[in-house]
Amino acid sequence: MAEILDAMTKPDSNGTPALPKRRGPKGLLPSTWLERTLKVAYTGCYGSGQETSGTLLDLYPAGPILSVAGAKTLISWDRLVLCELVED
Repeated sequence: MAEILDAMTKPDSNGTPALPKRRGPKGLLPSTWLERTLKVAYTGCYGSGQETSGTLLDLYPAGPILSVAGAKTLISWDRLVLCELVED
């Protein structure tokens, strides 16, 4: 019974359960960056540093999807080192 009570959240003023507070870092980029040019640095498959730029197409739990030289490219969140918005 105590485990069930621990899992429940405190209701807000309307009586509906409030969403639990998210702990840890936020892993996604701002949605305002979609269709904008980004400069990204990441660790390549052989462990060396890579750098490229491309247009941010979408964000997935696996990582951001960029258009790099006309090809859709997924960069895994665990490989991503730097993601910087390029001013137009």
